[in-house]
Amino acid sequence: MADQSTRHALPFITAGQAQKEITHNEALDRIDTLLHLSVLSLSQSAPPADPVPGNTWIVGPAPTGTWSGHAGEIASFGEGGWRFALPVPGCLAWVVDLGVFAVRNDDAWVSDAWPAHAIRVGDTNLLAPALPAIGDASGGSMIDVEARAAILAILNVLRYMGLIAG
Repeated sequence: MADQSTRHALPFITAGQAQKEITHNEALDRIDTLLHLSVLSLSQSAPPADPVPGNTWIVGPAPTGTWSGHAGEIASFGEGGWRFALPVPGCLAWVVDLGVFAVRNDDAWVSDAWPAHAIRVGDTNLLAPALPAIGDASGGSMIDVEARAAILAILNVLRYMGLIAG
């Protein structure tokens, strides 16, 4: 049997283990970090000089000091110093300094786009890939200027939102 969990390397208590509370508390500390993950930043590469226990970061791309070798990992400061967790694809984190969520794909954190094909409510796509372009109203034997202006305004909003091609 393995001595840690598969996804987040949480330590298991083994049969006959002395001081089981150490292993158990380490697992709880990791769960406390990873559950409903909130990080202060995802671009900081140097550990802060005076970290507060419980504060968490996603280590930036060029880590230094005690963060060296942990680019893209989740760094949490607590009793005993720094702990690092490897994020799994699909891991979601609230990034405090940006005010957005970031999601981990196979090899990086992404904070500017959601990896989704659509947002649905019930059976209705509310946001999805753009549909083919719809041309502006033109032609006809009787032109209603106000109706055309309203249709154009609706089309422009749909184009702006990416719901139809421009």
